[in-house]
Amino acid sequence: MDLIYDNIVFSLQQSGGISTYWSQLIKRLQRDEVAVRFIQGVNSNVAAKEVIANSENIIEYIKNPVLLSRFFNPNLKSLQHPFVFHSSYNRVSSNRNAVNIITVHDFIHEKFYDGLRKTLHSNQKKIAIKKSKKVICVSENTKQDLLSYYPTFNANNVKVIYNGVSDDFHILNAVPQFGKPYLMFIGSRQPYKNFNFAVQLVINLKQFDLYIVGEDFSSTEKSLLRNIGGRYKLFTNIDNAQLNKLYNAAFALIYPSSYEGFGLPISEAMKAGLPFIALKASSIPEVAGNAGELLERIDIDAAKEAINRIENNRSHYITQGLKQSDKFTWEKCYQQTLNLYYEAYNG
Repeated sequence: MDLIYDNIVFSLQQSGGISTYWSQLIKRLQRDEVAVRFIQGVNSNVAAKEVIANSENIIEYIKNPVLLSRFFNPNLKSLQHPFVFHSSYNRVSSNRNAVNIITVHDFIHEKFYDGLRKTLHSNQKKIAIKKSKKVICVSENTKQDLLSYYPTFNANNVKVIYNGVSDDFHILNAVPQFGKPYLMFIGSRQPYKNFNFAVQLVINLKQFDLYIVGEDFSSTEKSLLRNIGGRYKLFTNIDNAQLNKLYNAAFALIYPSSYEGFGLPISEAMKAGLPFIALKASSIPEVAGNAGELLERIDIDAAKEAINRIENNRSHYITQGLKQSDKFTWEKCYQQTLNLYYEAYNG
């Protein structure tokens, strides 16, 4: 089996859940010495540093500006035999010999965006799905979304393969000390992530600071954060070791997202022994199980009550979280993905 990996996501983001997913697959392919070649572009991606491709296994370089290249499907004209092509972000190979496989992580653009951005991303995904022999979805909720948007697509060609959680996340013997107790918010701060709710919660809970992991603040976010004075800290481009320390020392993860394809920070927090408060929406209950506090709606009073329950029975949440996180491993994700390649290639 000739396997081609399209590493374009490493050029599209410096860090993020999809980059983590992609790097974990590559690490295991390399570990098992599975023959794989890459389409590679210039990047400063944190996860890519662990899986640097060398010139010998690069079949094509991304030469055009990446914001244009992301919407063009590589042909790989030199390949005159069947090969498996898996892109890290919604591309397929236009080569007639390609056995295309894509991973659909979510339907955020379809649900939360309008205009040109929605049109470009949705159309690209639509083309990729229709031209793929197999489609991987990272949760059952994402699969149901796919079949809702594309009801004529054969459900038998959709495989749910859950994300894993890295062993980098674990309970430390000595909990780091960062000062005042804090709540954590991690990831993108797009409107559907409800970052403003996390800020409002900390305004109402004077005993906590807010630690934010993600990109630099916008002017609007800086204005919002003035409402909690200096009771916040921002962490950008940190590695898993530092993130694990933050998880270990926090009081709780605040994850009020209205929609997730999977919700990787929740699984990471559970494995690090950190209770969480999240919104009961999309894939979150699927990932969370009974391990955390799930809010029926965005509500400050309900979140404050959840904080009290965590404070009064913290060990229970930690135990349940560790048990639930065991369901999600990158090894299982990798083995199921590799099996799907062979199934698609030989089928």
